[in-house]
Amino acid sequence: MTTLTKAPAARLARTTTATPPVTRGVRTFLYVIVLLAIAAIFITPYLFSVMAAFKPLSEIQADRAWDLPSHPTFDNFVTIFTQYKFGTFLLNTAGVTIIITIGQVVFSLLGAYAFARIQFPGREAIFWGYLSMLMVPNVVTMIPLYVMMSKVGLTDTYWALFLPYVFGTPYTIFLMRQYIQSIPSEVIEAARLDGCSELGVLRRVVVPMSRPIIMTATIIAVIFSWNNFLWPLISTSSNDLQVLSVGVANFNSNFTSQWNLVLAGSLVALIPMVILFVLFQKHIVNSVNLSGANR
Repeated sequence: MTTLTKAPAARLARTTTATPPVTRGVRTFLYVIVLLAIAAIFITPYLFSVMAAFKPLSEIQADRAWDLPSHPTFDNFVTIFTQYKFGTFLLNTAGVTIIITIGQVVFSLLGAYAFARIQFPGREAIFWGYLSMLMVPNVVTMIPLYVMMSKVGLTDTYWALFLPYVFGTPYTIFLMRQYIQSIPSEVIEAARLDGCSELGVLRRVVVPMSRPIIMTATIIAVIFSWNNFLWPLISTSSNDLQVLSVGVANFNSNFTSQWNLVLAGSLVALIPMVILFVLFQKHIVNSVNLSGANR
């Protein structure tokens, strides 16, 4: 009897033994060192870009390019806005981003609701067939897409910049579908019994309950549209239709030594994305966690 009583007590003592404070301190110190190293790897290029954007070209090409600007100047920003139509690039990017974001969120929500809550023949086969397009790289469809746009005369127009992306993407539809499926069926059935149409259910029930995932889809669409480069480069040739990413790349190709202009333009393009992340980082983390838990 004594043996049976002491054995569990010994095991309990071993399992409840706390980690020594010294070990915890060393482990925490190593974690901090690793995190600081990772942060330095990612932050250092941005720090260099910010410093170089306020330097004249001679300081960037000097041997001590990593030093703080000895004579900070805004001439680089004045030059890109007054001589190279950078304001036009900014307006084009903002307009295309707004159109693509609204279109992707609206049409993806409609498609996700249909795949999640409306019964129709072949629903699962169509959904998984559509989802399989995620495995096809965008670069594979660039040439066929350009040929289609060229045949209907839409190349080098504003339509070409947003039409391929405005009707939703497989990833966004998948993300929203998974979230909508987590909404209790009883709530949707109750709305239908009250006389709501499918659009009524979507507008009055699904949308208010899906705000976190809608916010996530909006942020994803904004970031994608703002940074999109390859398709605007292929589909447009006029300077008046260029977006920020293409305009900055042209600084680099046409004026290979003007790194001060390239970095100033890059900083202007980066600022809205930094503001977006600072304002909505909590929504991004929470929404992605919720969508992942509901898969």
